[in-house]
Amino acid sequence: MDFSYTKQMSIGNRIIDSAHEKILDMINRIEYLIKVCDCHALSETFNLLEEHLSDYFLVEEGIAQAINFPFTEHDVTHQYLLNKVQQSKNDLVANNGMWSNTTAKHYSNLLRDCLSTHIKVESEPIKIMLGTRFYDFKPS
Repeated sequence: MDFSYTKQMSIGNRIIDSAHEKILDMINRIEYLIKVCDCHALSETFNLLEEHLSDYFLVEEGIAQAINFPFTEHDVTHQYLLNKVQQSKNDLVANNGMWSNTTAKHYSNLLRDCLSTHIKVESEPIKIMLGTRFYDFKPS
């Protein structure tokens, strides 16, 4: 099932929203690769997701600093999300494409839930602070 970015997920910043949309697209790709048991492509896509998350976290931290948002607690949520992605990759790749439909559904739901919680709940405080900025705001 496609997990699409919606306007209701907007944080109020073009850079962050674009990154979230790209992450959702990557999770959709991972879900597909889990479903078809393509372990090689799955591993590569997880690696790309990890790289993108790491880059995105740095960008978001820069935005947070520019608006004087206390970032320490939010950074903990980033590390949790990255750890869940890495754990999922390690577990799935270790099974070399030999997982059940139940396992596939578990990891798909886990990734969706982690990202959905990050966007809708954990990013709410930064969304509130970004509400006073232009949508195209970026740190100088």
